[in-house]
Amino acid sequence: MISAVVSGESLTVIASAGAAAFVLVAVFTEFTRRFALRLKIVDRPGAYRPHRRPTPRLGGPAVAAGTLLPTTALAGEWNLQLIMIMMSGVLVALLGVIHDCRRLRPAWRLAVESVAATLVVASGVRVEIFGAWIDMAGTLLWIVFVANAFAMIDNTDGVLGGVGAVGAGILAVTALASGQPAFALLLFSLACGCVGFAAHGWSPARIRMGKAGPLFVGFTLAASAVAVSGQAEPVTVVPALLLFAFVPVLDTCLAVAARQRAGRPWLLAGPDHLAHRCVAAGLTARQVALVMSAAATAAGLLGMYVMLGRVPGAVALPGVVCAGAGLLAFLVRMPGRYPVAPLRARRLGRVTASAEGRG
Repeated sequence: MISAVVSGESLTVIASAGAAAFVLVAVFTEFTRRFALRLKIVDRPGAYRPHRRPTPRLGGPAVAAGTLLPTTALAGEWNLQLIMIMMSGVLVALLGVIHDCRRLRPAWRLAVESVAATLVVASGVRVEIFGAWIDMAGTLLWIVFVANAFAMIDNTDGVLGGVGAVGAGILAVTALASGQPAFALLLFSLACGCVGFAAHGWSPARIRMGKAGPLFVGFTLAASAVAVSGQAEPVTVVPALLLFAFVPVLDTCLAVAARQRAGRPWLLAGPDHLAHRCVAAGLTARQVALVMSAAATAAGLLGMYVMLGRVPGAVALPGVVCAGAGLLAFLVRMPGRYPVAPLRARRLGRVTASAEGRG
């Protein structure tokens, strides 16, 4: 089906962009790792972190640059929607870099993310359900929500890279099958970029994406998913969008429900995410990344089949809602905990904290 939609030359260009993105991200990440270490932009060891040594958290710019450079160089067809998604992706990545260097208040972050999403929606990227401003507002909220949902799953080494790679890869195939090779180029570059980062970010990670990486990945995926599927019938587009972002959305809803249930503020971090519950069940960080990536793959493939008309949206929508509600009700009762750092790392974390306190 895909070969009937795009030419062999287009597939070659997309594959070349993906290969370039993989290499560029792998190389850029090493440079940003050294740069972050020099500037001491790091996550330090502690009882609630799995790192054995100070780990840089500035990998996001490498993922963004490695994704966008080959897309810009090889894109044969440009349209306003693609341009705005890429430009807005740069904006949220820069926001994440600033946050990694100097923590910003949530209100400031949401304001900038909303501006970026507004630029995308104004270019015509929107879900057509009710019409007029309601669709624009709903699309804006969805893009911002998914971007932050991806930021919230970045709590265990390898999870964000795996979920981002499979999500972008499946969405790239969907874009190809829908006759949108320009978006397939961007999405396949993003998928390969996430894999390139995995060479450094797999457990035990030598560097983390920080806030720039998950915001860029989540924003680009959410906006591209709307652009690829937004013109379909509402009964098709709604379950498709939910499935393309199923794991991050479920994780965020789980964290919010757990904090509400415990009477804790929603923005107060804690071991209440899906990854933390998997760790409490006995899985290692690598196994957690594989399990969550496999779940994202299953959900993404189902979303692709819904978009392509292989699975009726009228059946998929109640199924997704029921499955999500059932999983949420089950998971919220499970205990969760942070990956426990080795004793030596915990001591190092206390020594570092003590030294910083004396300084």
